Amino acid sequence: MRVEIERWLTGRKSLVTIPVVLVLIAGSWGWLLRLPHPDTNGAGTLRIQAQWRKLLPLRAALQNVDIEEQQTQAFSPIDLPVTGAALMDWRPIGRGGEMQLAVDWQAVPALFSWLARCGMRATAFSIQPGNQALRLTLQLEAEDAL
Repeated sequence: MRVEIERWLTGRKSLVTIPVVLVLIAGSWGWLLRLPHPDTNGAGTLRIQAQWRKLLPLRAALQNVDIEEQQTQAFSPIDLPVTGAALMDWRPIGRGGEMQLAVDWQAVPALFSWLARCGMRATAFSIQPGNQALRLTLQLEAEDAL
């Protein structure tokens, strides 16, 4: 190892090697100085502090509000509270079943929200045109049956 170092530093090679090494060191040092440093007291920190000042009162207000648990309704396919929907067929299967309904198009969103309030989940459904109303077939499953 010592022989190789002496070979590089003796003679004409040293005239090229030493300046090249010095230029590389100076370039590396200059490159490191130009790297962006995290701005600890700059605009980024002030912006984050302003966001926290906005969020903390909202958090305090949320803790003061009583969060009401949603009351789940009892599911009964016979007594539908949705206007524009009539039960045609109900086949219970395990913790759910298959329900066929005659519905108006406007009653479909209300029907799905009623099912969600009852704790029922539609795993599959199909809508087919009928005589005067749509024929909606739902595959239902209780949410707690997972």
